[in-house]
Amino acid sequence: MSRVVIYKSKTGHTKKYAKMLSKELNIPCYSYKDAKANDNDEVIFLSYIYASKIMGLSKILKKYNVKIIIAVGAMPYSKDYLNTLKQVNNIDTSFFYLRGGIDYSKLNFFFKKFLPIIGKDIAKDDKELLNLFKNGGDFVSKDNLKDIFDFLNKEC
Repeated sequence: MSRVVIYKSKTGHTKKYAKMLSKELNIPCYSYKDAKANDNDEVIFLSYIYASKIMGLSKILKKYNVKIIIAVGAMPYSKDYLNTLKQVNNIDTSFFYLRGGIDYSKLNFFFKKFLPIIGKDIAKDDKELLNLFKNGGDFVSKDNLKDIFDFLNKEC
């Protein structure tokens, strides 16, 4: 049985994490639209979050043997947020959350106008989060993958 990485990315943060995982684990990496996996392959699926939904998840779960689900979003990590995502997306397999960021240059007009407005409500008094929703930012780091690598090493 082999593993593959399949990702769905909107602004590139998820793609960066997918490529890092693929390189470190020395396994193939495919975008969502070009996904290739055999019935025996274990899939590590990464995707971005939109309104607490992990995009593309339901279709991937129907089509492949998903071993690990990794959601990538702008919000800081918290156990409460992780549990909310698990609940909203009906996740019953290994699940991780990674902080990605916001890249306004890759968003359409609607999101460029909408995110700063909802960001004020979401961030409230959190200056770092307010700045992220105002100016964008990138929190992608290989260090963020440590828990995933630890998990995979225990599985082998």
